[in-house]
Amino acid sequence: MVTQAKLQYYRHNYCLVCMTGVLGCRWHRYKQSTRDSRKRDLLWFTLFVITFLFIIFYFYFWLIAKNSFDDLNWQMFKLIKSWVPWYKIMLGLTCAAFGYMFIVMFLYLCHAYHGHQLYIHPIHIVLIIATLLCCVAMCIALDNQWATQFYVLYLSLKVTGPFLQIGTVILLTSLTWLIAGQWYKIRNLAIKWSLLLFFIIIMVGLYITPLYIKSPCVISIEELPPKPKLLSHRGASRIAPENTLIAFQKANESGVYGYESDVVISFDGVPYLMHDSTLRRTTNIKDVFPDRIDDDVSMFNISDVKKLNAGGWFLETDPMWSVSSLTEEDKIIYKNQSIPTLEEFIQLAVETNKIVIFDLRLPPIYHPYFNQSINITIDAIQRAGLKLQNLWWLEDTTLESRKGVKLTAEMYEPLQYLHDNNITNVNVQYDEITADQIREYKEDNITTNVWLINSKWFLSYYWCIGAESITTNNCDILSQMESPVWQLEPSNYLILWVSIDVLSVIIITTIFIVHRVRLYGTSFSPETISLNAAKNAYKSRTMKEQLLGRDVNHDPSDDVERNGVLNRPAAYSMASLPGDSSYRPYSEHVATRPDAKYELE
Repeated sequence: MVTQAKLQYYRHNYCLVCMTGVLGCRWHRYKQSTRDSRKRDLLWFTLFVITFLFIIFYFYFWLIAKNSFDDLNWQMFKLIKSWVPWYKIMLGLTCAAFGYMFIVMFLYLCHAYHGHQLYIHPIHIVLIIATLLCCVAMCIALDNQWATQFYVLYLSLKVTGPFLQIGTVILLTSLTWLIAGQWYKIRNLAIKWSLLLFFIIIMVGLYITPLYIKSPCVISIEELPPKPKLLSHRGASRIAPENTLIAFQKANESGVYGYESDVVISFDGVPYLMHDSTLRRTTNIKDVFPDRIDDDVSMFNISDVKKLNAGGWFLETDPMWSVSSLTEEDKIIYKNQSIPTLEEFIQLAVETNKIVIFDLRLPPIYHPYFNQSINITIDAIQRAGLKLQNLWWLEDTTLESRKGVKLTAEMYEPLQYLHDNNITNVNVQYDEITADQIREYKEDNITTNVWLINSKWFLSYYWCIGAESITTNNCDILSQMESPVWQLEPSNYLILWVSIDVLSVIIITTIFIVHRVRLYGTSFSPETISLNAAKNAYKSRTMKEQLLGRDVNHDPSDDVERNGVLNRPAAYSMASLPGDSSYRPYSEHVATRPDAKYELE
């Protein structure tokens, strides 16, 4: 009797070829493996997860640091004496690293889902280690040079924390199908139950996190304080060259409450506006006085200062990424800006009815007007006609007498100190005062101005805690905000996070039950578990062995490897075409499986 052998063919899966090829450079089907991952594979995967979490942290960090990105550029300018958009560079590198890590993580998850060995190519390992080392080095550098941004990060979590918690719960819940599938494959009971306990602890921690998230944006609409007033930082410096008259005119168009600036004294005793200690960054001094690029700003006569252009640099360097949005008319105006004197600046403030606050930067002690700097400044203000009660005079520059100005503290001071010195106003950087201290001041009729606030989320934070005013570069943007970025009634927020947590628990429990039923059926007896475990045992076979045994429809689940692990190739299968009805398998009790899968290594 002649039997007809069934033809066998490969079912190519090019997606899986790409999956194993990109991650482990296993492009050939014979190199792919569904054996258990080796210890070194798990080690590299753990290292990758740590690096991936680092990159996620930095990705979030640089997004939040956009509030003060010009500070980073300015600090680096002082070091290298050249303007480079460092924030853009760091954000771009982080985005590239995040994209790469995300792709690798996706490939890892695909390998786990399809049961492939978590093999990773050495090139990826080198890149992962290099990225991790760069992350650690960057963390040290930021802590030394830009530590204030870690406090900004902390404040941002108060605003974004509720949504990060909800998003993390949703993400881990969506990954539970894969997590549960891998958990059931673990044969070591100690490791198995330890991992389950670890997963439960993480999820319970996430579920109760809202109890410890004190977001100021979770507030009833009736208790929401008024929007803080806006003070323009060196004018509308996002869309105009800083410390120029056009910058303050643009700020006035945005409806700001007041102007903030910086004042220095010229060599011939005239106060004028300038922030830096040199004229290198914000003027064309390299063209006009190339031999005086690094001279102190107090060593120039006002006539020399007026020869410099104070607007062209803004169009050339585009420090705030806004030049593309300017009109041609604005560009022409900016090209013809000069450095204003304090008197010219005050005259504009009087015309627009704004309050004024500035840092008076005293000249060197050998300057001819060092001892007269404060009186010269007050005289210029009075000549310009500003009411002294509209002047916020910073406390660190001591006046001989109060002269009617509104004395302003520059850091958090106890209430008793403020009362003793008749101080009713505080101008402070965001990392030098807390929300509770701002509320404390407000209850005692002490007004608080916080600087430097450039992001909508940051303004929302101080809006909800009750700050009276903030100083910003982005007055043109923040002036358009009519409400915080988000505000939620406490009862509604409670319903939201509790509902999501309960739904997550139900979904996770259901997934684990479904996986158990798929693997062990509805009964739970040692015999059933043993039989199902035997079905999942495997043994790798070469292509030659498969071809030699093609006349027998052999079930690969009958071949068990020494370690008792099944060979379950996910990438390719060999299927038989319909053959003679007289064909029979080894056993009458084993059904023919036309889609039986074989390992190809």
